[in-house]
Amino acid sequence: MLRTVRFLLFYLFFLLSLRFVHAALPELSSLQPIEYDEASQRLVALGEAQLQLDESYLQADRITYYQAFGLADAEGNVELNRSGYRLLADRLSYDSEGQIFSVSDFRSGRWPFHLEGATAGGSTEAVSIQDGVLYYGNPGPFSINARAKEADYSSADGGEIKLKKTTFRIGKVPIFYLPAYTQSLDQPPYYLEVDGGFDDELGLYLQTTSLIPIKPWLRLGANFDIYTERGVLVGPTAQYIYNNDTHRIQGAINSGYIQDQGNTREDVLGREIDQERGFLEWRHKHHIGQRVTLTASTSYWSDSEVTRDFRDNYFEENRRPDNFVEGSYAGDNYFITAFSRFRPNDYELVQERLPEIRLDWLPTPLLSTSTYHQGSVSYARLREDFSDLDPFFADPAETDRLDLNYRVQHPLRLTNWLTFSPLAGARITHYANQQSAFSVIDTAEDSVTRDIFEVGFDLEARAYAIYPTLNKTWDVDGLRHTVRPVMRYRYYSEPDDTADIVAIERRVFDTNRPALDLGDLRYVDQIEQQHLMRLGVENRYQTRASGGAYGSRDLAELNFYQDILFERSQRADNPAEKQDTLHATWIEFILSPAAWLRFDLATRVRTGELDIEEIRTRTALVSGEIWELGFSTDFIEEQIDQYVIDFAQKLNESFTLFADARLDARTNELMDSRIGLITRIGSAWQIVYALTFRDRAVRESELEFDIAVRLLTP
Repeated sequence: MLRTVRFLLFYLFFLLSLRFVHAALPELSSLQPIEYDEASQRLVALGEAQLQLDESYLQADRITYYQAFGLADAEGNVELNRSGYRLLADRLSYDSEGQIFSVSDFRSGRWPFHLEGATAGGSTEAVSIQDGVLYYGNPGPFSINARAKEADYSSADGGEIKLKKTTFRIGKVPIFYLPAYTQSLDQPPYYLEVDGGFDDELGLYLQTTSLIPIKPWLRLGANFDIYTERGVLVGPTAQYIYNNDTHRIQGAINSGYIQDQGNTREDVLGREIDQERGFLEWRHKHHIGQRVTLTASTSYWSDSEVTRDFRDNYFEENRRPDNFVEGSYAGDNYFITAFSRFRPNDYELVQERLPEIRLDWLPTPLLSTSTYHQGSVSYARLREDFSDLDPFFADPAETDRLDLNYRVQHPLRLTNWLTFSPLAGARITHYANQQSAFSVIDTAEDSVTRDIFEVGFDLEARAYAIYPTLNKTWDVDGLRHTVRPVMRYRYYSEPDDTADIVAIERRVFDTNRPALDLGDLRYVDQIEQQHLMRLGVENRYQTRASGGAYGSRDLAELNFYQDILFERSQRADNPAEKQDTLHATWIEFILSPAAWLRFDLATRVRTGELDIEEIRTRTALVSGEIWELGFSTDFIEEQIDQYVIDFAQKLNESFTLFADARLDARTNELMDSRIGLITRIGSAWQIVYALTFRDRAVRESELEFDIAVRLLTP
């Protein structure tokens, strides 16, 4: 019967279209027979009525459609879908030709936002709303929402809503009022974090951080903390994000000040800490077009322990704050940078650049040949002040440095699988206006020029094999093994006048694979003669991407590197000893055969004695979103030997149990352990309950109970 009705309607619409050329041909259906009034050209559908017009799909309990005008009125359980847009309402009027509508008692949105209101009208690109409520997450008794007398929605720039006479609320509780506000649909309306608990050092405490929207691009707020044993900490916070066709700007300000009423103890230099304590942190990045980038990061701390004492989450992320400003321009094959690093905190030893100007040009064909050249030139004013660390150093170390680096390389493809690339280069560095931390250098040695020459080659081979391996357990569909043996040889000539250079950028102990190329060395002031060869074998195992996806999926990587020193120098970690000829062996292993398993290993071995100098591992087992188990090791010879285990178990949709522990194998002590529970309230809030135990805590409490309330972000 329904098919017959549809056929008769389509035939009727065809005949009517001969008279009404501009009328749209709808597809209308319902459970009950469709009523048709020829005089008014009105169609009425009752019972799960459905109307298809172009890209719009409308359904309701009752739909009245006027053929001549392309108008539709819908009542009862109305749902409109168009181009991914979905709107629910009690009543709706829709103009299919103008693609505009008006609704009453409507609901709509785009995750994580939910919008409802009394009336609205417009199109899917622009809508005017009266008595609207914008929810962050699903509506509920604790949902963050903004109630506005009037609002305008625009689909431009990802979607935004301009609210007028707006009251921001949690549930039905008003928090603050703004006469006008614009909300981007890709950002939460505001940020709020509340953290409370008990700590032996702090007493009962309550920590809050808030960010409230002031402009579409600007949020302002405050850190406000109360500690029963220490006092009150307060400081402004801000966050800004601005984007247009030529500018992309983002940044944040975080601060706090407290008149500390407790035991401040000493800083990292053993100096007594003043009771007036605070911190100020600023992060900024600005992209201008596609080529210019401005970056800034600064952290002023009144003492080395202020964030550790009062905001330990900041301290864990930024134990040694870096302070710099940088501007860069990216050309087609070159970079120009202006960089300045400064020292606002007197407890730190910083190699300041006041400033450094640098030009780098990328490998470019030399005179249209197959030989490539690259290099850099830089000027820096360097400064390092030891006086706060040791009164013996009365004067800061200073120098002006002009550094030129140049290299040519000629790749030769010997076979389809073998490449040989000889290279040669030089690094010439000029020092002027030098001042030592001990005394001013004699006039004859005030200006020093050092030159170092580099020769070497890179020999690389590539080979692969494909195996028809199938394994359903590990989802392996074919196996490709790629192997890449490498041999890198470098010789640096012995520099002259090394003793006359005020060394500010010095060699430091580092267990990572050192850079080989002369131009990549960062310890510029202490470069010495070097003669070495690095042998390596890089292996990668891949299979076809799972789930019908295009491309490949990595299963494992196994890399070996061996440094052979023909010219040995003093060890950076122990200058009294010479480096070994077989300097070090590096092993890197990554195993990820399935989504639920990953293993990472990085180790450095003293080759001659086969002693492990460093090893870092991480094993992670994941069962979807149900549980996760991780095990990590961190070992540096005679310095660190620690083991970490962490576990999380999802109990249900609302609760997750977690625990972690850190063991120091050198002392056989459990350094710290934690157990807690994570719960969700609605779709916008998360509460974390945690109990932390510490052994031999220096500044932290040995027992801490914490409750943190956080706003979830998408």
